Amino acid sequence: MPAGEHTETMGDRGTRSASESAGKAADSVADSVDDAVDDNPWVERLTQWGWIAKAAVYTLMGLTALQIARQSAPDDEASPEGSIGRVSEAPLGRAVLVVLTVGLVLYSVWRILSVAVIHGNELSDWAERIGYSFSAVFYLLLAWTAGKAVLTGVQPEKSNSVESLSKSLLEMTAGRWLLGAVGLGTIAVGLYFIVHKGIQRSFADDLDGVSATPRNNGPKRRALLISGMIGWIGRGIVTGLVGYFVVRSAVRFDPDDARGFDRTLRQVAGTSLGTALVLVCAFGLIAYGLFCFFSHRFRSL
Repeated sequence: MPAGEHTETMGDRGTRSASESAGKAADSVADSVDDAVDDNPWVERLTQWGWIAKAAVYTLMGLTALQIARQSAPDDEASPEGSIGRVSEAPLGRAVLVVLTVGLVLYSVWRILSVAVIHGNELSDWAERIGYSFSAVFYLLLAWTAGKAVLTGVQPEKSNSVESLSKSLLEMTAGRWLLGAVGLGTIAVGLYFIVHKGIQRSFADDLDGVSATPRNNGPKRRALLISGMIGWIGRGIVTGLVGYFVVRSAVRFDPDDARGFDRTLRQVAGTSLGTALVLVCAFGLIAYGLFCFFSHRFRSL
């Protein structure tokens, strides 16, 4: 056997061995965390309440998007940070923000535990781990934003993270191609939300006693399933639109073309067809918020 082929074979064996070791380590952690949660069921029950905080964030986003569709042009952003700002303006807003902050921390803990209890070494298993990890970090940062608003009494600044990231990437060598890849990836995530989560109803796998087939559920569970379908499709459309503007920013080599959730919805609402699309997104976000609220007690790690 030629030396090059022998080296390649040994390399493949080393890669496979490392992959198997990583899989065994992940399974060991999953077993340990699973046993700990089983021994302390209050942990799962407590962190379930984090879904209610997430429900509040998405419901408020949807209500702001509804105002954008109606051309009311609210000052609040149709974004997670905008939801916190809206809460802070309400009567007893700081007290509500305290509850929201705690809830978002609990949701982040839920996601961290979700990462820890995943078994398997398949690509889909690692994709889930990565997705849940990003979710945990995002909502932990959102909890930090809410907590800071509680302590300072100052509303969070308007979010421009997508625009800032786009500008930073366009200043890099080959950043234009990287930004385009990020945009296409965001569109792919949006399509995943629409098709896999929404149309195929895969989210039902995470709910105890809820079937992905509507006729196999009672009236309450059927309503929960329908709200989840609408919600995931709405989230997918908004995410896909954000990805479109990021791709357009890369094509035009202009970071100002990139938009976050809020600027995307305001841009799209500029035409009659766009207004109808923003309405669909608004109702989808509200439906997703309601789904998070009513599904929290059906959740299991």
